Amino acid sequence: MKESLRNLLQRHGLRYSQPREVILGYFKERDKHESAESLYLTLKERGHNLSLSTVYLNLNTLRDAGLIREFQGTGEAVYDSNISPHHHLICKQCGSVMDLPVVSIAGETPKQFLKQHAEKVSGWQVDEPNLDLLGVCPNCQARTS
Repeated sequence: MKESLRNLLQRHGLRYSQPREVILGYFKERDKHESAESLYLTLKERGHNLSLSTVYLNLNTLRDAGLIREFQGTGEAVYDSNISPHHHLICKQCGSVMDLPVVSIAGETPKQFLKQHAEKVSGWQVDEPNLDLLGVCPNCQARTS
């Protein structure tokens, strides 16, 4: 796995570093949504000696290289190992996140439709439309019932 992570970093124009390997390796384990702080604490529990600032710096570098995605959770940035096009369902109560596959409506994704509509009615140039859905997850619904 170490060599393949090195190659992956190189293919995306990044030089190898131990913190990048640890962080990217964590995200490659399975589909994950993590804040920088929760990632820092998890890696610390696993015995990795990284500072919180190192975690932030490397998350931003990996995001900029297209190896992970960043989106706004409930009050903080969340990093996503799934870089394929998708949306998020975000629980307003517990902050849990679930991936939602992109659907097509009349041959367009909702993001494409919203981008074109917003540009048409406003005259704005929209760079990147974001579509995340806020609500209450089934676990939190069950707790409040």
